[in-house]
Amino acid sequence: MNLMKTLTLKNLKLNRKRTIVTIVGIILATALLSALVTLVSSFQYSIIEYQKQKDGDFHVKFSGVKMSELSEFKNNRNIESTFETMGMGFAKLDGCKNEDKPYAYVMATDEAGFEKGCFNLIEGRMAKNEDEIVIPRHLRTNGRIDIKVGDEITLDIGKRYDSSTESVIWENIAYEHEAETLTDTVTKRYKVVGIMERPGYGMEDYSAAGYTFVTYSNELAAIDNGTKSEVNEADTTLTVYSRYTQKALRNKDAVTADIIGVDEKLFAKANNSSVEMTAEESDRFLKEMENAKYDIYINRYLISYECVFPIDGTFKALFTVATVVALIIILTSVYCIKNSFNISITEKIRQYGMLASVGATRRQIKSSVKTEAAMLGVVGIPVGTMSGILASLILVKVVNALSAGWLNVDLSFHTSLPALILAVILSIATIYFSATGSARRAAKVTPLEAIRNTKEIKIKSAKLKTPAIIGRIWGIGGVISYKNIKRNKKKYRTTVTSIVICSVTFIVISYFMSMAFSMVGMSYASADYNIGINMSCKKDVDIEKVSELLSGIEGAKDYLVGADYYFDVDKPEYTKEYGEYCRQLYDDSEDVSQMFLITVLNDKSYDKYASDAGIKNAATGAILLNKCTFDVYNEKSSKYIKKEMELYKYKAGDTIRCGYNVYEDASSDDNAVEGDTESSTEDNSGYVDEETINNGVRKTVDVNIAGVTDKAPIGYKGCSNTTHLFMNQKGFESLWADGKSGNELKPGNATYSAYVVAENADEYQDTLEKETEENPEYSQISFYVSNMDKQMRDEKSLFTLLGVFAYGLIVVIALIGITNIINTLSTGMELRSREFATLRSIGMTDKQFAGMVRLESVFISVKALVIGVPLGILISYLLCVMMNRMDDAIIYEPPYKAIILCIVVVIMLIYAIMKLSMTKLRHNNIIETIKNENL
Repeated sequence: MNLMKTLTLKNLKLNRKRTIVTIVGIILATALLSALVTLVSSFQYSIIEYQKQKDGDFHVKFSGVKMSELSEFKNNRNIESTFETMGMGFAKLDGCKNEDKPYAYVMATDEAGFEKGCFNLIEGRMAKNEDEIVIPRHLRTNGRIDIKVGDEITLDIGKRYDSSTESVIWENIAYEHEAETLTDTVTKRYKVVGIMERPGYGMEDYSAAGYTFVTYSNELAAIDNGTKSEVNEADTTLTVYSRYTQKALRNKDAVTADIIGVDEKLFAKANNSSVEMTAEESDRFLKEMENAKYDIYINRYLISYECVFPIDGTFKALFTVATVVALIIILTSVYCIKNSFNISITEKIRQYGMLASVGATRRQIKSSVKTEAAMLGVVGIPVGTMSGILASLILVKVVNALSAGWLNVDLSFHTSLPALILAVILSIATIYFSATGSARRAAKVTPLEAIRNTKEIKIKSAKLKTPAIIGRIWGIGGVISYKNIKRNKKKYRTTVTSIVICSVTFIVISYFMSMAFSMVGMSYASADYNIGINMSCKKDVDIEKVSELLSGIEGAKDYLVGADYYFDVDKPEYTKEYGEYCRQLYDDSEDVSQMFLITVLNDKSYDKYASDAGIKNAATGAILLNKCTFDVYNEKSSKYIKKEMELYKYKAGDTIRCGYNVYEDASSDDNAVEGDTESSTEDNSGYVDEETINNGVRKTVDVNIAGVTDKAPIGYKGCSNTTHLFMNQKGFESLWADGKSGNELKPGNATYSAYVVAENADEYQDTLEKETEENPEYSQISFYVSNMDKQMRDEKSLFTLLGVFAYGLIVVIALIGITNIINTLSTGMELRSREFATLRSIGMTDKQFAGMVRLESVFISVKALVIGVPLGILISYLLCVMMNRMDDAIIYEPPYKAIILCIVVVIMLIYAIMKLSMTKLRHNNIIETIKNENL
C-alpha cells in the first residue's frame, strides 16, 4: 500500500500540468462554494443591520408597560435584551404647514435606546442629558419648520385629550383636529444637539399626529445601570422594545401571547397569513386583543431575516436563487473534477494495466485513485476556502468604495463558521464522488485491455460511413474528423456534456437573476421623481406658469406639470384580452363603460414625451397610454398574477368619444379634489355606473388619437390600470373649438400635480416654497409638496445591492463554466496529440488538419447548444413553476438575452480553444510526440 502511495505521489509530480489543472478545478469549486456562503451571509447580515437602522433593533414592542412591571421583561428568559422609551407628551408647533401633524411628540430614552432604536443621526450628536434634544429631518421637509443644531426651543408639553370621549389620546393616533386639546402642559426648554432621519414605523406611525423629538432620561439610565429600582415608579408608563432569544424566535407567537395574556393558538393563527380564520375566531381574537395586557407592534421583517424565513418576495427570491446556485455549483463541480479524474485515468490506463499485470489488486488501484484525490484535496480545499473568503472581502470593499455617498445601504463583510464548514464538507463530498466513479472505472479494466488501450474506442463498420457532403465541403480532414467522433463517442460525449452543463447553468442562473429583479420591482415600484407636488385652487391653475416656476429653480433636471380631467367612454374598443378581463370584473356585462383620465401637460413636457414615444404630429391630438398591469386570477395556480396587457384596439388617427357631466355648480362637485391627487386614482376598476353618468347634463367631445404608446411620462410610471390620454393645453382646448358645445368644465373639475427630478431635493423644496410664499402670483394656489428623495434613494439602493450579488453570481457561474470548457477541450486535444502526430506523419497537410479541427468544433458547438439551450429553458421553466407554488404566480418568459449570449460565447470559446490548441500541436515534434508514453 505504501508503494502505491509513493507511486501515486511520483505520478502527480511527473504529470505536473494535469495535477495543476485538477487542483485548480478543486480550488475553483471550493472557492465558489465558500464565496457563495460568505456572500449570502454578508448579504443577510447587511440587510439585518439595515433593518435595525430602519426600524430598530427589537423584535416586539410592548406599549403601556408600568415601571413596576419592567422587571418581568428584564427577567424573562425568552428575552435577550430590552431598551425602553418614556413618552413625555405632546407640544403644539407654531408655524407647522402639515395640518394633520401639528405636534412635537417628546420621547425620552437612555444610551441603550439611542443605540438600538432607529434614531439615525444626520447631523450633530445624541442627547446626553435631560436639557438636550434631537429633532427629526422631516420636521423641515414635511412640517416646514427650520430648526438648526445649536438652537434652543421652548415646548409646552402636555397630554392630548379627546373632549367627546373624555379620554387621553395615545401617541400613534391620528390628529382629530377640533375634537382634541392639550391639557396638563408643562413648559420645558431644550437645546437642539442633533438632527436625525424620521424614526421607523415601529417608533413613529405614519399617521401619528406628532414629529418625534428624543431627549435623555436619567431615570431609565439609572435603572439600566442598577443604581435605581423601578418599584417605586409604579405610575410611570413605558414602551418596552424587546429582543427575543434565538430559541424564543422559533416559538415567537407563543412567547408574545404569554406576555400579553391572550390565547396562544388563536394568536398564532391570526399571525399566520397562510391560515384562514373563521368569523367566530376573528371576533374572539379582536376581543382578546382589546383586553390584552399590552399593545404590541411586531418587527416582522427583522424577525424573518434573523430566522432566515423571509416573508417578502425579494428575500425569498434571493435565498432561493442562492440555493439553486449552490446546487448547480456542486453538480457542475462534481462533473468538472470527475472529468479531470477521468482524463487522468485515461492518461494512466496503460500504467494501471501494467500494475494489475504484476499483481496489484482492484482494491489497491481504487485506493491509488482515492489517494490521489485526497492529496489534491488537501492542497485545493484550504486554498479554495481562503480564496473564496478573500474574493468576498474584496468584492464587499470594492462595492463600498465605489458606492460611497450614493448607496444608502452599507455592505458588511460577515463570515459564518457553520456555513464555511458546510462549504468544506460539500467540497470534500464533491471530490469523493468525483473520484469514486473514476476509481471504480480504473479497477475494472483488465491488464490486456489497459495495455492495448482500446476500450475507449467502439467501432462498428455500419456507423463509420461518412456522408458525401462532409467530404466535398471539408475534404479528407473532415472525413477523418467525422469518423473519429463516431469511433470515440465517450470522449466526444464527455466534451459535449461539459458544454451542455455550463450552458444550462448560465441560462438558468440568468433567468433567476431577472426573475429576482422582477419580484423586487413588484414589491417596490421605483419612483422616477423625488419631488411630488399637488396643487389646489378655486380657479384654473395656469400649468405653463407653474412650469416656468419649476424650471426656473436651480437643480431641476426634469419636471412635468399636469391637469387631470375625468371622462367616461361608452363601450370602448377593447382588445380581446382586456375585454374578457373587464367582463369578469363586471359580472359578464356586455355593456361596460370605462373611465378615461385626460391629463393636460405643459407644452415642453408634452413635446418631450411625444418625442420619447416616437409620435409625430402630436400637437392637436392625444397620446394613448395603451399598456397597463393588472392582478389577474390564475385558475391553475389559484393565485393572482401581475399581467401586462394591451387595453384597446385604437390606433393613430382614430377618434374616441369621451363623455362628461355638467352640473349646476361644478365647483362644488365631488370632483373638486383638494390636495392629494393620488387618492383620486386608486380605484383600479375604472368602472362607470349609469347612475353617475346620468347625474347631471351629459355632454360629449371627440378626442383624436395622435399616437399609441406603452411608455409613461415622468410621475405616471406606477399608474396601475387607469386609462390615460395625454394632451397639451392647445389640443385640449380645441375639443370645444367648433362651438357646438361650450367648455363647461369649470374650476374644481381638474386636479393638478407636478413631478420634479431635482439634484438636491431638500434645497429645491426650500427654494420652491420660498418662491411660492413670496410671489403674489401664486397666492391663490395651495402647494402640497412631498419630498420623495429618501424613498427614491432607498429603492435605488435596494436594486443596486441586489444587482451586486446577482451579477456577481452570474460572473462566478460563468467562470466555472468557462474553466470547465477550457479544461475539457484543451485536455482532449492534448490527449489526442499522438493521434494527430500520427496523421501528420502519414501525409496530412496543415489545411486538412485545420479542416478536421474546425469540423469537430462545429459538431461540438451545434450538438451542445441544440441540447443545452432547450434544456436550460425547460429547467428555468420548471423552477419558475416551483417558485409559483411558494409565492404569487409569475408569468414565464424565456431569458432571450442570456440564450443569445450563451450561443455566441460557446461558439467563440470553442473556436478559440481549438485554434490555440491546433497552433500549439503544429509546433510539436512529430517523432517525440509519437514516442511520448506519458500522454
